[in-house]
Amino acid sequence: MAPSTRVLVASSAMLAFISFWRVAAIVLNDMGSSAFYAGAISEHFIGKTAPWFILGIMLLAGTVAALYIESCGMFVRGGVYRVVKEAMGSTLAKFSVSALMFDYILTGPISGVSAGLYLVGMLNELLKHFHARVGLPMNGGAAVFAVIVTIYFWWENIKGIHESSEKALRIMYVTSAMVGIMLLWCCYTLWVRGAHLPPWPHLSNITFCTILPCRTRLR
Repeated sequence: MAPSTRVLVASSAMLAFISFWRVAAIVLNDMGSSAFYAGAISEHFIGKTAPWFILGIMLLAGTVAALYIESCGMFVRGGVYRVVKEAMGSTLAKFSVSALMFDYILTGPISGVSAGLYLVGMLNELLKHFHARVGLPMNGGAAVFAVIVTIYFWWENIKGIHESSEKALRIMYVTSAMVGIMLLWCCYTLWVRGAHLPPWPHLSNITFCTILPCRTRLR
């Protein structure tokens, strides 16, 4: 019998075997989920000036995305490390891969816990509305929800890219409807209450907070 040959196929290369919309759903579920909690977390830790820092990160991410699209157009293969190494050198390539691994490890749990907090908060509000005397624990309920979601998507991912991409596309349908409702509600709020710019990112406006509540301003 001829010896078997092991072939290693990168997961990103498997995206070529599914439709464009399923690939877009996978990418948007990974990147777009941060939009639901990035603002609140950054404001909690650095104060009301947080939107300016988020804007700076988005501008930087836009330039990196443009560079990545250009590299893909020139058929530079090898993943993030190879693309960044060709454009910016090996040192920044190592930082990029490290940041990507850090993102993969934390994005899923943070997104799950954030969604769990939203869900438990909504359920508690409904229970309070119906004058129920019971309530769900916020942190414990969010943690249980995040664990269930993580196990569920792990089970879907080991089935194959086709099955997991189908679930991602269905989630994107619901998320798109929620984003549309949120944008309409934001426009209504701006029309009723007006709007003003957040404080400029000056040292006197930055508040550094740890996990415990604090209000220490830089002078």
